[in-house]
Amino acid sequence: MERLARLVMHHRRIVSAVWLVLFVGGMLSASQLSDRLSLDFSLPGQPGDEAEQQLIETYGVSTFDTYVAVVTVPQGETVEENQDAVAQVFDAAVAGVKDVELRVVTFASTGDEGFITDDGRTTFALLQAPIPVAFGPYIEVPLEPALSEAAESQGFDSGLTSYGLLAAGGDTEGPSVLVETLLGAAGALLVLVFVYASFLALLPMLIAAVSILTTFMLVLVLTTFSDVSVIVQFLIALIGLGVAIDYSLLVVSRWREERAHGRDNEDAVVVAMKTAGHAVLASGVTVAISLVALLVVPVPFLRSMGIGGMLIPLVSVSVVLTLLPALLSSVGPRIDYPRIRHEGKASRGWSAWARFIVRHRFVATAAALVVLALLIIPVFSLKIGQSGLESQARSGPRYDAVQTLRDGGVGSGLLTP
Repeated sequence: MERLARLVMHHRRIVSAVWLVLFVGGMLSASQLSDRLSLDFSLPGQPGDEAEQQLIETYGVSTFDTYVAVVTVPQGETVEENQDAVAQVFDAAVAGVKDVELRVVTFASTGDEGFITDDGRTTFALLQAPIPVAFGPYIEVPLEPALSEAAESQGFDSGLTSYGLLAAGGDTEGPSVLVETLLGAAGALLVLVFVYASFLALLPMLIAAVSILTTFMLVLVLTTFSDVSVIVQFLIALIGLGVAIDYSLLVVSRWREERAHGRDNEDAVVVAMKTAGHAVLASGVTVAISLVALLVVPVPFLRSMGIGGMLIPLVSVSVVLTLLPALLSSVGPRIDYPRIRHEGKASRGWSAWARFIVRHRFVATAAALVVLALLIIPVFSLKIGQSGLESQARSGPRYDAVQTLRDGGVGSGLLTP
């Protein structure tokens, strides 16, 4: 580590330039990544997956989500009396979805009275679409306004719902990976400001940004010859933010302590790398091995999570062991301002806590085991599976559409078969 630290400090400009190029490349890659990720969560060899493949081959659609378009005719009228007009509404709604072939089932196409509510005023259409190619809003974006406009032209009320739309709380758009990462980064920055009480708090954030964006670029390259699950982008943001900041904290804190003990800047960097650097390397490799173990699971999307997830700890370690010492040796002392908190002496509170734990080590161990046991107990009652409609949105137009059908005697099996 000492040799690596001195090599990096000697070529700090080259090292910084290389990571700057990768950082810019990552920024350019991030906007393209979502469209290249896979939404396929199939389980090859399972009966459900075989049935899904038959649906795709025969009809060109999947069971990814079932959209339910609801139309209600005016008071005093019935669906059967307005059958042609209702059919025109559904046809116009489907026509509003361009470049996506939908499979539509209605009362008109089946003659099944189960598509009409008990009062005869409301009917619905079941719409199936191919598996989405990207994460985010899908056919509901063009379908809903087309349905609403066509229904209003006939004097009807309309609504659109699905299990996925209800699970999203009725919103067609949610926060992006970027927004979620920025929210997490804001919380982390508050903690870092408290710890360092100087502009040095920005340095771990920079390391995290470089690590995450560089990994996004590598995953984008990976998508050119392999399917990568959409979950990988969240995994990278989640692990990258925590791991990169944590590893940076180890090195920066040790560097700051050595500076407080009187070492010059470069010697402090070397000592920090010789001590904390080894911990960073060991931890990063351990995390990477843990994630790459997913490769043995015979599920494609989990395998891609293993490969994609493995990259972020390895990239974070690389950034921390190269870019971080380069920055500390050049601008570290200048950004460690204003130093409200000093590390010349150990914290009294933490020192007292450490002495207490060492003095009562067996009691502390027993207490820790009890706490862990209490935290583990809920796992035994954990129920895995999709939640029922009662756990989804309880208000909004998506919920209103479901409630209209329920009031008319149509069961919730439409959305949760």
